[in-house]
Amino acid sequence: MLRAVARCCGHWPPGAAAADGMLWQTELRPHAAGEFSMAAAQANVTMEDQAQVLASPAATLVGVYDGHGGADASRFLRSRLFPHVQRFAREQGGMSAEAIRSAFGAAEEEFHKQVRQEWTKRPRLAAVGSCCLLGAISGDTLYVANAGDSRAVLGRRVVGGGVAVAERLSTEHNAASEEVRRELTALNPDDAQIVVHARGAWRVKGIIQVSRSIGDFYLKKPEYSLDPLFRQVGAPIPLKRPALSAEPSVQVRKLKPNDLFLIFASDGLWEHLSDDDAVQIVFKNPRTGIANRLVKAALKEATRKREVRYRDLRTIDRGVRRHFHDDISVVVVYLDRHRERRHTRVIDSSSNCTSAPVDIYSSNTHQSAEPLHAYKC
Repeated sequence: MLRAVARCCGHWPPGAAAADGMLWQTELRPHAAGEFSMAAAQANVTMEDQAQVLASPAATLVGVYDGHGGADASRFLRSRLFPHVQRFAREQGGMSAEAIRSAFGAAEEEFHKQVRQEWTKRPRLAAVGSCCLLGAISGDTLYVANAGDSRAVLGRRVVGGGVAVAERLSTEHNAASEEVRRELTALNPDDAQIVVHARGAWRVKGIIQVSRSIGDFYLKKPEYSLDPLFRQVGAPIPLKRPALSAEPSVQVRKLKPNDLFLIFASDGLWEHLSDDDAVQIVFKNPRTGIANRLVKAALKEATRKREVRYRDLRTIDRGVRRHFHDDISVVVVYLDRHRERRHTRVIDSSSNCTSAPVDIYSSNTHQSAEPLHAYKC
């Protein structure tokens, strides 16, 4: 059936190799501890993923926001999370796990305020949310905070050898995990419907797979889904307490000389590549275009699973393309500060923030596919 969809919805001349207008990448850019590469692929009618990197002398911040139910929450995080992180780090005397937790809480509160303000005109906004993955490098300390099922993976050189191994740094919050299901059951002992297997997957309240997110207030505050206005969006959802949380899991580690690079990506990448697959691709290939190489590796694996040629996928319209893969956002951050390359790239004293386009299809409509064009945050 999917092969037929590819043939039906493709629009290329026989024998032609179409460029993929749903891809975006930017050239290598410097940050305080090395350089980074970014790339993304769109599958939804509106791009729901967002990704950004802030490079400054004080810290390097990496954000990957995987939206669901719409793009509002991920776009909100793109504009507001970094300012909250910077404010709390400044107020608390430096970057810390507590500053990052405070920033997540402030972002959740600010987005809730927006939902309340627009409730009568846009009740659908209460059903929009986003996973939120944040990386922060301050000096020789790495912080990784996650709410949802995006992922951060470290590529580390084995001592005494030319081999790299993968180390997962983030904790994921998805009901597919037995540990997450146990946690939800323990927090909701009087709710037999807190986790339900529906439509081929374990879901919180039979609706959503992630158990932590920014937004999704219809699953956190009963007043939304019980309001008659919500009938425009869906059926009432009885809640005795919040079914989801915005609390991130935060990991802190000291960077070591054998730590080579970090891969931050939405679950659209990890659905098709294992941690080790991704690390080996980065380790064995040149830096230029490395994030885009990861995106394309995931797309090729997605088409292989569906028995469709990659060249056919490149011609399928957004929306229909979601049947083959999700939106994908990837940031690869090289860690050069402990090695010989550490003085080759220096950023100035100002902050430079780079983002993927808000919507790849729209940005590519008036320029060539896969432009090497960075967007300011």
